[in-house]
Amino acid sequence: MTIDMLEEYYHTKKSLLRQCINISEEFLNSLENWELLPNIMSRREEAIQKLKQLEITTGKTAAAYLPPEKKRELDNLFGLILELDKDCACQIYTEQQNILCSLKRNIKEQKLMQYAQVNQPEQGKVFDYKK
Repeated sequence: MTIDMLEEYYHTKKSLLRQCINISEEFLNSLENWELLPNIMSRREEAIQKLKQLEITTGKTAAAYLPPEKKRELDNLFGLILELDKDCACQIYTEQQNILCSLKRNIKEQKLMQYAQVNQPEQGKVFDYKK
């Protein structure tokens, strides 16, 4: 494996990992805007597929010859992506719990409103009236 191929592999992988980080940050910032999420996820999936393809074509041999500092840098980028994914999962869970609480509160309020709408008639017979 030549030095040029190693450098190309390293820079391509680093670029794709940075792209994944940017997409993950965009995803994290767009959690409240659900309409944008499918587009963001498809872009992320494309970047992941490119990473997989890169690993399939040159990954094992190139990774073996990379200097330790470059391996460490790539590992740090992976770690950052994993941390962003954890943050996204936590925020999604929190948002899900907020929505569930809101739905429960809304249902409870609707039931109370239905009970409040049953008024005693102002005219006519009352229920305990005896003939």
